Amino acid sequence: MPKDRKLGNEWADWKGEAGSLEQDLDERLSVFFLLAVGIVIFLIILLPAVWYLVRPRIMQLHPGAAQGAEWLLGGGAVLFMILVSAEGISLFFFERTLLPYRWTEKFLLFLLPGAVWLGAKLGISRDRVGNSFIKVHNLVTRLSTASVRAEKLLVLLPRCLRKEIRTGIIRRLEGYEASIVTAGGGEEAREAIRQYRPTLILALACERDLMSGIKDVAERIPVIGIPNKRPEGPCKNTHISFEDLEEALHCIHLSRKKE
Repeated sequence: MPKDRKLGNEWADWKGEAGSLEQDLDERLSVFFLLAVGIVIFLIILLPAVWYLVRPRIMQLHPGAAQGAEWLLGGGAVLFMILVSAEGISLFFFERTLLPYRWTEKFLLFLLPGAVWLGAKLGISRDRVGNSFIKVHNLVTRLSTASVRAEKLLVLLPRCLRKEIRTGIIRRLEGYEASIVTAGGGEEAREAIRQYRPTLILALACERDLMSGIKDVAERIPVIGIPNKRPEGPCKNTHISFEDLEEALHCIHLSRKKE
């Protein structure tokens, strides 16, 4: 374990390798979309096999129950496929969301573990998948400004930011009436959330912490995530794209205008 930095829990297994492709990630939305589509197709293919194994036991209970369950499962699978496909096409091609914000967020979080698993099988790291997922999640949040209340904004900064970057971020946030907290890990972030009770969180962190944090507060508090850049590896002298920050602040501004 490197001794020149204090690693967060999500990086406990990091051995010090640089991995140039992982230092400055900027994945496309399509990475997560395609992996999610792959998982949906896999689930649809898997369903008949599961039903083949379960059907004899249900038949023993009542033949009519088996037929009813078959129709229910088939109809549910078709409905799920239609909803996911329609929402995915709408988001990816038209940047519109058809479903309520909470529904879409549930779909994304449901598909995330499978997308990470499939990505690993295809040689795509969880950080690359996470980077794409965060962009998709941010897009959904941005398109759902009517459902996002931003009057109590909590900004979570990682302790590993370079000093001048931290200063620039704080200066840019002047006038936004935001609570700004430096969190050294997930537990400190959760404590800040309990203390400030925000209606919206702007979190700056690595992809691993952002994915974990979004899952922690899902369905309770919307999150806009900004992945950091790691030229020296994780948890040391990181920085962010100020273009990403401006985009996030624009989303927050639009949300506040509608309140």
